[in-house]
Amino acid sequence: MTDEPSALAPIPRVLLFAIQTSHAGSCRLPKLFREAGFRVGILGLRSSLLQTTRHADERFVLSARRFEPRIRSSLERAFAAFRPDIIVPCDERAVSVVNYWVGSGAGTAALTPSLRACLAHSLGSLERLPERNSKPRVLELARSVGIPTPREVKVTNSAECRRAAEAFGYPVVLKLSHGAGGNGVRLCATRGDLDDAFRIFERGQSSAKLWRRRILKRDWFGSRFDIVVQEFIAGRPAMSCVAAFSGRALSVVTAFADQVSESMGPATIARIVDIPAARRITESMVEAFGASGFLSFDFIVDEAGRAVLLECNPRPTQIMHLGHLVGVDLARSMREALAGVADIPREYPRGERQVALFPQEWTRHPASPVIAAAFHDVPWEDPELLRAILSKRPITWRGRHIP
Repeated sequence: MTDEPSALAPIPRVLLFAIQTSHAGSCRLPKLFREAGFRVGILGLRSSLLQTTRHADERFVLSARRFEPRIRSSLERAFAAFRPDIIVPCDERAVSVVNYWVGSGAGTAALTPSLRACLAHSLGSLERLPERNSKPRVLELARSVGIPTPREVKVTNSAECRRAAEAFGYPVVLKLSHGAGGNGVRLCATRGDLDDAFRIFERGQSSAKLWRRRILKRDWFGSRFDIVVQEFIAGRPAMSCVAAFSGRALSVVTAFADQVSESMGPATIARIVDIPAARRITESMVEAFGASGFLSFDFIVDEAGRAVLLECNPRPTQIMHLGHLVGVDLARSMREALAGVADIPREYPRGERQVALFPQEWTRHPASPVIAAAFHDVPWEDPELLRAILSKRPITWRGRHIP
């Protein structure tokens, strides 16, 4: 790939769309896209970390966090003013509301045709978009194309949970069909753990809450999710992030999670290295989805290097902007695809680099020896963003503060 965009080619435009305010990954994307040759627009709440970065060319303010009509009107205004080539939903809430508009069909008629066309160009097959947003449907699709996945059973009560767990053998994993960052996932070593986790998940889906969300136009997010019992797979947790265009994987970053924040939680230390089995599954899932844009996947990799797919995160994750450490630039691959470059060289990690993710590892263990020994991913060149990250109390995808 060329290092700089052609002087004669138009500069591509990317609109980064975020609803969550303390998302550690999305606030690092403006720098990545700008250095890849994009003009960068951002759309987020005034309190969003994304709004504090110095690497944005144009900024637009999201006027609501939950009320769907105002979210939609904010995106329409930003789209009309900025005219992006692609839109990147950066967090779980942004992904969910886009799926509500174009995946479920509930809000499709309300979108202007030009915005809907841009979302189709940005995300790929809209017909398959709901599959990316449902953990069970991701695994169903994966199994249909021969990808290894854990066994799982959808359950509706404690008795069904217990039967499934006894069939799989403890420990088992209880999870919601939608979630991110380890939220909505519980590792259950005993029947007591399983019963407690099921009660917690069930309480969050009361009829009164669902009715209130529907009346207040908030049912695009946090509506009733399926609960599944999944067999536990032993091995090393791993992840990938991919740039895709029209069902083809352009470049892939893969990494092991050397340290997690808690059991089944997100990584705080990542070891970026080529993981061939995870990379091949990523490429196959991109093709099966007919995907464009940026997706991420979670895996378990056993001692023999075999990978089992756990779930899809239909958005970028924090390893996306770290690809440069191992010779991969997902944003630049996308720029070349948008420019119509033929035969884009596919990039994979070359070499290996351990990274202390910021602020995750610093929050978990301020005196962690890895912070000094590995690459510590602190945005020193963006002081306003750094100050904003340090002042934020992290919030989960369900709007709850992390202790």
